Amino acid sequence: MTQAVEPRPESERIELLLKRDGPEAACAWVERTLAIYRSALADPKHYANDFSYKPRFERAVREFEGWLCGQKRRG
Repeated sequence: MTQAVEPRPESERIELLLKRDGPEAACAWVERTLAIYRSALADPKHYANDFSYKPRFERAVREFEGWLCGQKRRG
């Protein structure tokens, strides 16, 4: 039996963007990606609502929201 591989946390992707592109670009990417993920979850026909993907999308949304909230507190 093959086990599903857990995706990397979004924090790793954000960290890469921070180092490579800087905080403004990373923030813009998080905001865009968060909007895309929210839209996907709002569409019942989107694969993001499949039982195997939905928890991953929801976890990513929480990570993005938490990161943005932390940025605003620092900003």
